[in-house]
Amino acid sequence: MTLFVAIAAALTAAALLFLLPPLLRRRTTAPDARVAANAAIYREQLDELAAELQGGAIAHDEFERASREIEHRIVAEHADGSPAPATHRPPLAAALALGLLLPLVVALGYWQLGEPRALSPESAQPPARQMEALAQRLSAQLQQKPDDAEGWTLLARALASLGKYEPAAQAYARALQLQPENRDLLVEFVKALAMAGSVEFDARNYAGAVSYWERILHFAPPDSEFARTVNASIAEARQLGGISSASLQGIVSLDPALKKRVSPGDTVFVLARPVDGPKMPLAVVRTTVEKLPYAFTLDDSMAMAPGATISSHQKVVVAARISKSGNALSQKGDIEGTSAPVVPGASDVKIVISRIVN
Repeated sequence: MTLFVAIAAALTAAALLFLLPPLLRRRTTAPDARVAANAAIYREQLDELAAELQGGAIAHDEFERASREIEHRIVAEHADGSPAPATHRPPLAAALALGLLLPLVVALGYWQLGEPRALSPESAQPPARQMEALAQRLSAQLQQKPDDAEGWTLLARALASLGKYEPAAQAYARALQLQPENRDLLVEFVKALAMAGSVEFDARNYAGAVSYWERILHFAPPDSEFARTVNASIAEARQLGGISSASLQGIVSLDPALKKRVSPGDTVFVLARPVDGPKMPLAVVRTTVEKLPYAFTLDDSMAMAPGATISSHQKVVVAARISKSGNALSQKGDIEGTSAPVVPGASDVKIVISRIVN
């Protein structure tokens, strides 16, 4: 409070120093404009007479006579009662009123329009503490309203601002479940995953960094610059952490008898999944029919979830599917093909897309 008052007083004093001097300064009126103009004319006439005398146009006695006439005019001009420049006394009353009223107006104006309570120490709560309180309130509210997409989004942003990127990513994932078409949410979700990975990388938890960054690749086109950047970061983390990566390589082709049933722009999904247990994909890559036959590579960096990787299974199956709708889930009318069970690290996997899904 004391600091604020001191600053306000200093600013008010500066304003007075700017406003009062013009009021206190003595002012004089300018000389009559007509007198000044006539004096200039007379000077010109004298200059012309001198030039005529020098050029021999007039005699010396004529020059003396004409000069005296002009001098008489000048004397008469100043002797006709023209007032001398006047000096005005400064308006001391106005200056005094301004000096007293300005600080009073500033104080009353702030008291009416400002927020005096903001000067109290209790109001100076750190922003981080306020954000933490907001996150706690949102978490409590979402327990009662778990389908509130806007609430999950606000919670995710609050957590991200606090540097809690893992729970922020979880909140974004929940919001995306409720609003799957929201591209802005997807971008923020990917940013949270990227930051969570960076935190783990800086802490030298390279396996943790890889697990976050691998999840990003599910949302990036495989041939995009973004995907290449993420893959480079994953490779660096794997190298620093001594983490091995098992990959699968091979060729996907289309049965010639089915070429008339597809279009060049139809989506092709190539994925690896466990031979036993849940059929959740372990790695996925996407391309189009026009690129068939397609040389693919699947590895742990394309994992759909942390821990669900190719290297964590003894044998996997590689499947390829053409989807006209572009939907990742298998639908009636899709065309697919699968490989025989292969071990992680296989490099000669061949899949022929030849079976129509009924």
